[in-house]
Amino acid sequence: MNLSLAPLKDSLTAFMHRFHVLIFVLVALGGLIAAILILNSIVASSSSSSDGYTATQNSAAFDQVTIKRIEDLKTRDQTSDQLDLSKGRSNPFVE
Repeated sequence: MNLSLAPLKDSLTAFMHRFHVLIFVLVALGGLIAAILILNSIVASSSSSSDGYTATQNSAAFDQVTIKRIEDLKTRDQTSDQLDLSKGRSNPFVE
């Protein structure tokens, strides 16, 4: 029995020449899917707080000055002042 590598090489070369684009696309998509699944498992495992860590400061407290400033804010419809451009400023959106 005489086995030669030349016919095997020729058939492999013909196969790769015919299907090289399809093989590349499948390998690229497979790698992308694998990367997404690995990243998804990393995110899922990091979001579960199994290590017992609890934040030391849970409440957000504002001082009264900040609360008063927020309450004093007005919407665009509540203000009657027009933009005053008389103090040396120019509007860059006007031709």
